[in-house]
Amino acid sequence: MVAGAPLAAGCGSKTGRTEASPSYFPQSVASGDPRPTSVVLWTRVFDELRADADSTLELVVALDEALDNPVALGGAGAYPIVAQAAADGCVKVRVDGLMPSTTYYYQFTYVNGAVRNASRVGRTRTAPDLDDDRDVTFAVVSCQDFGGKYFHAYRQLAEQPLDFLLHLGDYIYETTDDPSFQSATPARTVTFSAPDETLSIDGGTVLAARSLGNYRDLYRTYKSDPDLQRVHELFPLIAIPDDHEFANDCYGATATYTDDREDEQDFERRRAADKAWFEYTPVDYGAPPASALDEMTSFPADLTLYRSFVFGQRLELVVTDLRRYRPDHVVPEDALPGAVFLTQAEAEALLGAVPDDAVAYLDSADASLDDVRAALVDAATAQGFEADALTGLLSVPWINQVLVANGGVAPLDATDASYERGYAYHQLLKSAQFTEQGSRYLLAERPFRALARKRFAETDGASERLLGDAQRAWFTSTLTSSTRRWKVWANEYTLMRRALDLTPIDFAPTQYRQRLLLSAEDWDGAPNERNALLTELKGVDNVIVLTGDLHAFLAGTPYADEDPDTRVIELVAGSVSSTTLLTGVKAVLAEDPTLPPEAAIIAQLLDQLLQDPDTRPNPHLGWLELEKNGYAVVTAGAAAFALTAYAIDDKLVALPAAGLSQPLDALVQAVQFRVADGSRELEQLQNGAWKRWDRASSSWS
Repeated sequence: MVAGAPLAAGCGSKTGRTEASPSYFPQSVASGDPRPTSVVLWTRVFDELRADADSTLELVVALDEALDNPVALGGAGAYPIVAQAAADGCVKVRVDGLMPSTTYYYQFTYVNGAVRNASRVGRTRTAPDLDDDRDVTFAVVSCQDFGGKYFHAYRQLAEQPLDFLLHLGDYIYETTDDPSFQSATPARTVTFSAPDETLSIDGGTVLAARSLGNYRDLYRTYKSDPDLQRVHELFPLIAIPDDHEFANDCYGATATYTDDREDEQDFERRRAADKAWFEYTPVDYGAPPASALDEMTSFPADLTLYRSFVFGQRLELVVTDLRRYRPDHVVPEDALPGAVFLTQAEAEALLGAVPDDAVAYLDSADASLDDVRAALVDAATAQGFEADALTGLLSVPWINQVLVANGGVAPLDATDASYERGYAYHQLLKSAQFTEQGSRYLLAERPFRALARKRFAETDGASERLLGDAQRAWFTSTLTSSTRRWKVWANEYTLMRRALDLTPIDFAPTQYRQRLLLSAEDWDGAPNERNALLTELKGVDNVIVLTGDLHAFLAGTPYADEDPDTRVIELVAGSVSSTTLLTGVKAVLAEDPTLPPEAAIIAQLLDQLLQDPDTRPNPHLGWLELEKNGYAVVTAGAAAFALTAYAIDDKLVALPAAGLSQPLDALVQAVQFRVADGSRELEQLQNGAWKRWDRASSSWS
């Protein structure tokens, strides 16, 4: 990539005939990472007659849209750049020496003989000077699946008066036509130019990007969307990848498609994904701790993406990377459901007593149990687990369940007082080996908390160190030392707890009548680290957390366990186009044969269960919208931080613009929130009056 030269007085002249030629710039233009005196400008040039050759471009930056008042770049009005074929024709230029709080216009031209083929004109804006005390307004987006979906959110967002656009990840999805959440619509699908280089998942029915060319195909296709192009042409972008830029539910360089049936660590694939993201994203790597992709350095040190931005006196935006450094999920996907993870002695030491829901267990190596072990080995294939996993301590109820399901009898008395008692993986609702249920999704909270606490203690916190060590130290230092009025954490996945209490649900199966967690893939899977971070931030005022990933809207005041004074404000913005949370949960619970049929009914009640005023599983959760797409716009002001969620029915996202029955503005619902300066209370505008979320009564008052 080519760095822009410092600006100087005066301007140069352009030679040759200039023609509007957006076809040579199929992904249009974009800008990113605005700072008071710099911004990164991006484009991709493609000439099918010279596809394998480097191309000469020129860049013009001006103070007016007509480009009649250009600024000097390197002493001339047009700055020369080489678009390298090795970078897929992508270029990004960091232009320095700009004026703060200033709107600039820019255009790339492809020099082809005597003709200068011009891109569309882009618009960008620099950040305020550090002493500037003006409002800062920006949009929050994430999760923009292309397959069978349209980016209506971007078309409406383009009309907003914004300083920049914050993208929290899942800019692309690595799969195409995945029937679990994508549709094979001819007008909205991705075609891999080299399908032989892809990764086949789900028995070969779904293709996922694996090579650099595969990932480039995704960015080329997504960035061909006119609504996405328009917002990039209008607003500078600040972006961080989440998981789908590499692989769903990834950690580090490891995917999770096979739920631990195979070793899915793939550094080559991870490097390809990172390189494509780095090529196609206008990210500034010139300001520490951010750094450029270094292909000579090993993962994860080859690319640093976490960074912060200061916008005058009002805002410091701290952008974290929660995928690159995180450890494996706390619950092993390949764990045998009957394996014991917390013994009686460990429970007494860690929890102070043996939990009343602990189960009897025995040592599978006990010679007196040879017949039982042989029966389990015989049942293994039919009951969906590997016989080699039958080692160590095993749950007595699980042994009985397996053998009865295999046509035998229960050989052991689970009530025998001589057995020691502890927790086994099946108590997490893990009903099979090699599964995401009971490991990454839909877990029993109480035994999971015990397992997480045990591993957190054993590893000195490393089991939940989602930020990694270096980023964590930088993160807490940056937030606690910030002098800006509002400290905003750009956070990829949900911080606040999302628990369900099915204890009073009469029709729920017995094993489900307890407190459940929807997920342990995000911060709910790192409860001890979440507590630690929130406790460390307790003395920092005006902390706002902006989140993506969930495909739903949430607003609330998450806090460390039993300590509401540690609370911060979090707004989770819905997905631009990806399948909404409730739609996805309904589909999974209705189709998963390992789940009881009552699960589909529970899914219909998900929003009520999350905010049940009687069981109060989430007293911090003030508002939710689980079945709509959209985005959010926030303003860091002097007296308050304003948050507005813009939501559109998810069924409309599957329709092209011409198929909408009404103007887009009429189809979008706006819900307004605010947080007063110095307050830790969330307020919502209801019928013209501001109401405060009251955690004690779980209501707005």
